Amino acid sequence: MISDIRLRYLFESARLETMRAASDKLDVATSSVSRQIAELEKELGIALIEKSRRRIKLTEAGEAAYLYYRDKLSQEEAFQSKIEELKNMRSGDVHLAMGSAFISQQFSEMLQAYMEQHPNINIHIITDTTATLLQKVRDDEAHIGLVFAMPRDPKIRAKLTLKQPLKVIVNSEHKLSRKKIIKLTDLLNEKIGLPGEDFRIRQIIRSAEQEEGVFLNASMTTNSLDLLSDFVASGRGISILPELVVQRGIMSGELKAIPTNNNQFNATESVLITRIGRQLPIAAHHFSMRIESYLKNTIKALDASP
Repeated sequence: MISDIRLRYLFESARLETMRAASDKLDVATSSVSRQIAELEKELGIALIEKSRRRIKLTEAGEAAYLYYRDKLSQEEAFQSKIEELKNMRSGDVHLAMGSAFISQQFSEMLQAYMEQHPNINIHIITDTTATLLQKVRDDEAHIGLVFAMPRDPKIRAKLTLKQPLKVIVNSEHKLSRKKIIKLTDLLNEKIGLPGEDFRIRQIIRSAEQEEGVFLNASMTTNSLDLLSDFVASGRGISILPELVVQRGIMSGELKAIPTNNNQFNATESVLITRIGRQLPIAAHHFSMRIESYLKNTIKALDASP
């Protein structure tokens, strides 16, 4: 039987990219990590890491061992969660990686209600760029992810996909609020607030600008979507965002979300994701179902708004 300890040393070395980093994580000497990986290679009769490299690079066999151990950890987690469920304990930890476009008062209220109903389930949430969130899900550092306009990824499965186009967000008193549909050329003389370059939203806007040969001049850029909402609500300018970001303002009638004729804007989606092949623990599965219900109800309410 293959040693779990040796597999773990290989797994952590590959995940953290160096044996030294793995030794710090495992609280053992670097020489011990190196020795255990060498023993594993001897046991299997094949090289697992490429030699003479400062950072760990797995061979094809090493990649197979890495994926085997990662899947084994995932299966053990799901098994233990199932046993706890059968004991009727309803406890566990859920790790969610989500884009900041989904953070809102409504999401917070849903989260608090869920935690009150399930006091023994601990929720861990991280927000970051789309690329980082996808990596968290791929590496099993997050059970589920919630991202906007996800690029194609062969290792990621979409549990739920909901149409969520980018729209022009304006104060209800703004002159553009009377338009039924907007062209990018209509925005050339407007004061626009936009997310920073790391945001997936901004990347789509850049792509649409290049496609149409129209380049918007942002009066304000920020990594705070709350600031963008305030910028629009104050009447100082407009923005281009998914409706979820400003759902409270839209539902109150303070803001309006106007569709555009841009194909890229109209093709964007909100996506709830997991890693392909991962069996979610019971707590993570239940929480993902709650998020699905929340998203469907929220988008339905936004569609019904005037």
